[in-house]
Amino acid sequence: MATELHDLRPATPISAAGQKWIDDTLGRLTLAQKAAQCLVILPSATTDGTPDDATFAAVRGGLGVLHSITDLTASTAARYHSTVGSASVDAGLPPVFITGNLEAGVGYSLGATGTDFPYPRGIGMSGDEDLAYRVARRAAEEARTLGYRWTLSPCVDVVTTPDDPILGVRAYGVDAPATSALGSAQIRGYQDAGVLATAKHFPGHGDSAVDSHLDLPRIDRTSEDHAEVHLAPFRSAIDAGVASIMVAHVVLPALGVDEPASLSSLVNTGWLREELGYDGLIITDSLRMKAVAARYDAGTAAVLALRAGADVANVKCPADQFPAVLAHVVGAVKAGELSESALDAAVARLLAARWRAGADRPVEYDEAIATRYDPPLEWNDEDRRSTVTVSTARPVTHPLRPGTSYAVIGDTGLARRVTELIRERGFAAHLVADRPTAATLAAAAAQTAEPSLIPVVQPSLPMTGDERRQLTEATATPGVARAVVAVLVNSAAEADSLPDTGCPLVTMPAVDAFEMVTDAAVRAAVDALC
Repeated sequence: MATELHDLRPATPISAAGQKWIDDTLGRLTLAQKAAQCLVILPSATTDGTPDDATFAAVRGGLGVLHSITDLTASTAARYHSTVGSASVDAGLPPVFITGNLEAGVGYSLGATGTDFPYPRGIGMSGDEDLAYRVARRAAEEARTLGYRWTLSPCVDVVTTPDDPILGVRAYGVDAPATSALGSAQIRGYQDAGVLATAKHFPGHGDSAVDSHLDLPRIDRTSEDHAEVHLAPFRSAIDAGVASIMVAHVVLPALGVDEPASLSSLVNTGWLREELGYDGLIITDSLRMKAVAARYDAGTAAVLALRAGADVANVKCPADQFPAVLAHVVGAVKAGELSESALDAAVARLLAARWRAGADRPVEYDEAIATRYDPPLEWNDEDRRSTVTVSTARPVTHPLRPGTSYAVIGDTGLARRVTELIRERGFAAHLVADRPTAATLAAAAAQTAEPSLIPVVQPSLPMTGDERRQLTEATATPGVARAVVAVLVNSAAEADSLPDTGCPLVTMPAVDAFEMVTDAAVRAAVDALC
């Protein structure tokens, strides 16, 4: 029997049947099971792609949220999700919630499987709310088929730091009003397809000069910027009915936040619950990130987060560490350090979200449907081309044509993929696996009498000053510019904001700071060459 789907917005009233299920479920959970409901851990699998003993033990012990499995095909992941959900129910518990970072589709978590969608920066480059909605809805439809009921996206941070070290292609990269509009469109798209959306990273991470994966960012933000820039997209997200909000590991001393926001009652309870009136799920960013993990062990961090007002402590520890973290949380309740009534309220919100998303029953595994998403699939939206930018001063004037053999110059996987996709379009292309320096470009230009070189540059995110200089120097050698079809640059920047290379320039937000690649941007860049 298909799971029933309701309106996912937190403000939508729960039906009498739904409220009875919530009350009955909450009433039969033990203290340990309620604490377990409020934790997220990482799953693990045996060599045949089934849950291992530690994961089974966690879900049978009451685990509420399981982060996405990785490196499995879509159909194997779907079977895995169905198996762990059934194990929860067999133990008399709600089926474990399956969540993950799906900001570029299921492949962002699973690997080379399913459809690659554009990163948020590509959507920001398009500026198209309808496109934003279509991407989110289609991604959610695919994810839901495979058992996901909750995505930890979209990222609605407004990037105001020129040397942003963490967001890059994972943010829309536009101003607060445009971020608000695109983020709200994606929230509606995800949730119209039955997957809970998450606006992150509250109260804004776009003005951080430090990567919170590595250390705790201290942000000197004025109250005006806080209210008018960084909170604006979250207000819009709440108005759009976002089911959950993720809180960041940042400190804001000027605003009275001297501890990580994720562990701050001022941020969780004061700002989110009381000032913004938000009644959906609050989840922390990963507590394994060094911004928190360098200061607290996992159990302590979980207690601090729940005590501050989070509904879900995103511990994200391996499954075999779950018992120790759970024992720490239960011990804190028994010692009076964490209120059981607050725990009950958090679990009730989680159960309400389950009911709305039809996650009160185990995921149904349909092998015939799930296997459709096993191979990498093309996102072929009619507006795909708009998700990359081309220099207006130097547009592509020599598009790809039959009869010319194109040399793609680059020593990265991105360059290899560009080569493959040009060939897929029916043009001749070969890879020159060298860095596109002045020397390599000059040598290649000397061998051609027509535009046939396609340098692919994958700089740091953000691009350093040295990398900007090298980009222009590489094409400054006499004879090089006339041989270049276009320079393709992996970047969150608009093409017109980069140095003039003397050649047509295309920027594509294809690779993030974790070296995750979305084929959607690479295909859009090749579109720009045709």
